[in-house]
Amino acid sequence: MLTCLTGFGIFQHGGFGKPHALGIITLLALAVGALAGRGVLFGKWARYVEAIAFSASFLFHWIPAFTETLTRLPLGAPLLPNADAPELKAITGVLFVLYLIGVGLQIRRLRGGAGTLSPEPARAGS
Repeated sequence: MLTCLTGFGIFQHGGFGKPHALGIITLLALAVGALAGRGVLFGKWARYVEAIAFSASFLFHWIPAFTETLTRLPLGAPLLPNADAPELKAITGVLFVLYLIGVGLQIRRLRGGAGTLSPEPARAGS
């Protein structure tokens, strides 16, 4: 949340823009994830909503991280000319696909299906 809030002061490109909107969406995703974590609002879906929302907030931080890095570095000759470069759209698409894969794996694990990363060991006397 702190990273998102401090970003509002960093993204100064002539007023309210896409980075600010993404920051607000990130704060909303964090709020939804936190509410879901309490388990009252979403009922049996709470664990899934929590995983999806917190993962989305992570995705939403990666988008400006790539954008700002690739349009500012190296100093004097950035890799990309601006935030509208087609390469950034491709990177955002790849990040979204990775997000979907990650959320899919999390949901699969939450359901207790195949592919659980670390199964609990059997307890003695069970």
